[in-house]
Amino acid sequence: MSANVTASKLDLCERCPAAAALPAVWQPSTDDQLAGTARHRYLERAPVVGREAALAEVDERWRSQCEPIDVDEVPAGTAEIAQAYDVATDTARVLGQWIGRAYDVSPTEISGTADLICEPTAERPRWLVVDWKGEEEVEPAAVNLQLGFGALCVARLHEVDEVDVSVGYVTHAGVIRWDRATLGPFEVEAMAARLRSVYARVDAARVLVASGRTPDVSTGLHCRRCPAMTSCPAMTSLVRELDVTAQASVDEIVPTLARMSDEHAGAAWVRVKILGDLVDAMKASLAARAETRGLPLPDGTWLMPVRVPRRKLVMDRALPVLRERFGVDQVEASIEKSLSMESVTKLARQLAPGKGQKKAIGAVLDALREAGALREQAFVQLRVKKAGAQSTEADDAA
Repeated sequence: MSANVTASKLDLCERCPAAAALPAVWQPSTDDQLAGTARHRYLERAPVVGREAALAEVDERWRSQCEPIDVDEVPAGTAEIAQAYDVATDTARVLGQWIGRAYDVSPTEISGTADLICEPTAERPRWLVVDWKGEEEVEPAAVNLQLGFGALCVARLHEVDEVDVSVGYVTHAGVIRWDRATLGPFEVEAMAARLRSVYARVDAARVLVASGRTPDVSTGLHCRRCPAMTSCPAMTSLVRELDVTAQASVDEIVPTLARMSDEHAGAAWVRVKILGDLVDAMKASLAARAETRGLPLPDGTWLMPVRVPRRKLVMDRALPVLRERFGVDQVEASIEKSLSMESVTKLARQLAPGKGQKKAIGAVLDALREAGALREQAFVQLRVKKAGAQSTEADDAA
């Protein structure tokens, strides 16, 4: 391989080896990705520097999502350990800690960084590998290839044949939901075989691209996270299709969706999601170009960068100035009073630090309900579930 595959892309490469063979294009992180990174970083730092210090390090945009997280649920271990697995020798090595994905590996090594690795304890006699995720579900822990990579490295490094693995889903409300499994000798060896297979298939796809040929591609929701999205032949075909359908009106297109079978509607949903992400990637690329030198538009106008100021009041300093200028009564009448649920959760924690936090928060919510001070509304989120799990879930966002 010309460049090594990383653990975070193993699932994508297993589904579509061409994803690691076609030219990759940098894409800016979305707000959801940035928020997830902030929660991830907070979970790493809190056990090291303490909860309050770790919270202070979080960008204020995402701080409210980190405040409710019960860090006592996080097992003790070592964060951000980079490892490499050599498919040629079936061996593993540690590359370092906190190296920022700066992997120095051989051509036959696959590299990756484990979010958390925990040594065996009296309560848990096996090594544990943890991968933090947001609310979007990934492959179950028992068959998750990214987790399997980490477990395989641990198994080879410490000469063990059983490793515990966990996916820790951290919601926007700060709740950690665990998916746990134990990989035994057969599962560990199966992971090694899958890694060797992914390596071989990616290598073959890269040979095709290097010779000027087009590798086979596999489309699906996994395309949304593909770095080669904008150079993929399947995506080019979708863009051409979009250009054709754009000539029809929305009123002509939308009614056809209602006449589709469930199977065709599901396939259409996947295509729409992929197209949405492809359009976002294209917009980001064009916006970056426009911010540099502007872009001429077909009607003769120009898309130009304009510096827009962002202003935020420092309330304790602003109020004296405003009261003096406009009067106390008028200023007080203009102040919009609000209290976020995150702030209420923070107050509740002071009553019961540690393991009793959830019970304390529940008691505060009950008191607010009894006083008629809490407005609650259920809403539905669309999430991708495995076959057989077709049910509507209402998660408690408190």
